[in-house]
Amino acid sequence: MDRLKPFNDLKPISRLEVEENKALLKQAEDTRVAIEILNYEINSLPNPSILLDTLSLQEAKASSNIENIFTTNDDLYRGIVFDSFTAEAKEVSRYKDALFIGFNNLKEKGILSISDIESINEPVNKRQRGIRANLPEFESSYTRIANVSNGQNEILYTPPHGKELLNKLLVDMLEYVYDDEMFPAHPLVKIALAHYQFESIHPFYDGNGRTGRILNILLLCQKGYLSYPILYASSYIIKNKNEYYALLQICRQEDNYPLFIKYMLSSFETTAKKTLQMVNNIKSLMGKYSDEEFLKTLRGQKPVLRQVMELIFKKVYIRIEDLVELGVHRQTASSYLQQLVDQGLLQEEKIQRDKVFKNIELLKLFEGE
Repeated sequence: MDRLKPFNDLKPISRLEVEENKALLKQAEDTRVAIEILNYEINSLPNPSILLDTLSLQEAKASSNIENIFTTNDDLYRGIVFDSFTAEAKEVSRYKDALFIGFNNLKEKGILSISDIESINEPVNKRQRGIRANLPEFESSYTRIANVSNGQNEILYTPPHGKELLNKLLVDMLEYVYDDEMFPAHPLVKIALAHYQFESIHPFYDGNGRTGRILNILLLCQKGYLSYPILYASSYIIKNKNEYYALLQICRQEDNYPLFIKYMLSSFETTAKKTLQMVNNIKSLMGKYSDEEFLKTLRGQKPVLRQVMELIFKKVYIRIEDLVELGVHRQTASSYLQQLVDQGLLQEEKIQRDKVFKNIELLKLFEGE
């Protein structure tokens, strides 16, 4: 079995191969700037939390696609309204649940512990919960297998096992990320190496990939680059999945980490720019329908209409009951929504006995990705 290096053994690598590599450090700084520009734009919104649900669900959808779990935005947002999901949409919603469990724990404590990582994994783990003790059915389910030239299968990598060892390796990983005095490296380099380490430890029976991708976003928050877990990070891995797994294997076989670090930095920078474009498109769309001139074309109280606009962009799919909960009379709520249907922002659907109004302009932005 391949033995996994504790992060103490990676210390010379982070110093000699990374910190002396000016090109890699420049890429890390370029990536930092891209993420911080995104964060600035999000925080410039009057209410940044408006985008928290919509963009976190898009990340959840992308991350689940990597695990061959595919759903549509229609099934996803409709499932939230009615609390009735397709099997695939439910898996995506669990990813979002896991992301927010981790984010709330991070806000409360400032760091993530092993127990927090276990809490993050729980919603996306369909098998036995908690740190695994052994490798039952591991060879067929989790070990990367490749067909070699002679037609035989070859075991490329077998993770370590045993709770004591896995806990030690996870502690090493977290110490490496948090202890800047003992492990002086660029924070983004640390996050990249921590991702390699986590995926190689493979501490759970199920959900390791999604848990690892959630940790990437949360560690960006922990390092102060993001105020909210809003980064469309998994979309890059979807488009470059084969390279991702190949570079993980190069790290394991050759102790060659810079290529993987470069890949991870590219994923953060590319998706930060992509998410920034998405945020700006949403801001532009929100501005169009929240502009004073537009609101003058609607019948109703302007402060209430602004609340309605926030709700439409926060939930994507809404019902008349959602406006009633804001204190709007039912007949007035129906009038507001119908006006927005006439303006082309919303589309009305009848689902069983319920009327649902979906933000078709926002959905077009998502489907265009």
